[in-house]
Amino acid sequence: MPYAGISTASPEIFWNSERNKVIHMTINNTAKKAGIILAYPLAYAYLKYMLFYSGDLAILAKSLFTAGFIALNELVLRGRGKKAPTVTYFWYLIMVILAVTCNTGLNSGVTMFALHLCAIYITVLSSGILLEGRTGSFIIADLFNAAVIKAFSGVPKIFTDIADIVKSNKANKDSSKEKSEVKTGVPLTILVVIVTLPIFAVAIFLLTQINDGFAQAVVDLIKSIDFNIDPLKVISEIFYLVFAVPVCLYFYGMVSKCSDSDGAAEHKTCGSLKNFRQACHKVSPVACSVVTGCFVALYLVFFVFEGSYLFSAFAGRLPEEFTAAAYARKGFFELTGIMLINMLIFLLISYFENRKLIGRRISAAMVISLMSESVLFATISFSKLALYYSRFGYTPKRLLAIWGTLIFAAGAVMVIVSTVRRKDLSRVWIYFATASFVVMNIVSSILYLVLGGIEI
Repeated sequence: MPYAGISTASPEIFWNSERNKVIHMTINNTAKKAGIILAYPLAYAYLKYMLFYSGDLAILAKSLFTAGFIALNELVLRGRGKKAPTVTYFWYLIMVILAVTCNTGLNSGVTMFALHLCAIYITVLSSGILLEGRTGSFIIADLFNAAVIKAFSGVPKIFTDIADIVKSNKANKDSSKEKSEVKTGVPLTILVVIVTLPIFAVAIFLLTQINDGFAQAVVDLIKSIDFNIDPLKVISEIFYLVFAVPVCLYFYGMVSKCSDSDGAAEHKTCGSLKNFRQACHKVSPVACSVVTGCFVALYLVFFVFEGSYLFSAFAGRLPEEFTAAAYARKGFFELTGIMLINMLIFLLISYFENRKLIGRRISAAMVISLMSESVLFATISFSKLALYYSRFGYTPKRLLAIWGTLIFAAGAVMVIVSTVRRKDLSRVWIYFATASFVVMNIVSSILYLVLGGIEI
């Protein structure tokens, strides 16, 4: 019988075990190095080909950048021995589709904004540090955590990661000390060159602004290298090279800081937010019922006065004083604003109402009535758009308006269901809004190609 604490494994098995540990550490360090090397070119590509590029290859440029960001996130995760949860690949797919349809989808600006939100959200999701442990009602806090707290606090991470790699190489060296020193100095040398080259270019530019003779000498030198070069292009390249440095620090800092976290801070923050929300539940349900009831009554009176005007689109008829275009535009944004106000009222009630006091059922009934009216407003808005669409055909902006109306209606329906069942359905609504936006983008892109290109 072996003694406790003493391994009985053969020397060969023990050596293989140690060798596997070394290989695992090598894989981690390789992924870390690859992530560090990729960070600056990715930041440069973001500025030049993601934000400011609108040429014929814009779709390809955005798609390649998106693939690069996904690769950076995976490399940083693998460099820390982590693996993204399966749901992350759903969001990766969303990112790729948004990038491919950015210029041909509903609206390039809205799609770019959605693409950025998706990238930020992926960093906390893939690292397993969501406040609630999954997609939920604290999604805004999750986005703030990644884009602000983690990103800015993680700005020095690229330097500390390089230092960790150097230490790891020294600890695991298997060659001569001189050879090891040459290897460990390579990443730091690359970083120094990357940082100093743009600074050197800025110094030259500033000197050209001081002395005209020096400026002419620089221009002559540039022309002697390439007679076809445009000085404006040189200046723009300097801009990209210089500002890619802080973008690189931000990108890498956000991804690496999220990957380093074990989720303990996020769990504590989630508990604090829940406690704060619980502490806000002090308003009487009776008062909440009165507030919500005022809005419900207001909309009922409005429907009585404007019913024939609002519902005429369902019958395909227009009020005499309106054209189809004027009728569709008239009140559309106001209706959207009303739906937004109703959602805000619901959020106020849900955060401040004390659900343990008398009157909770009446308050819930008022909320259900308010959301039912929101569904009706969304239906009226949709009928206006459908009438406009039937008369004048497709444009991406009209399809975007239809999507906006759809998610407002879906939000109202889910509030009704969650009130009845007393269950938070914010996660369902987030996935529905995301998936429906992507589907609308795909539909818009297909129509764009079929119709030979429509002004977006």
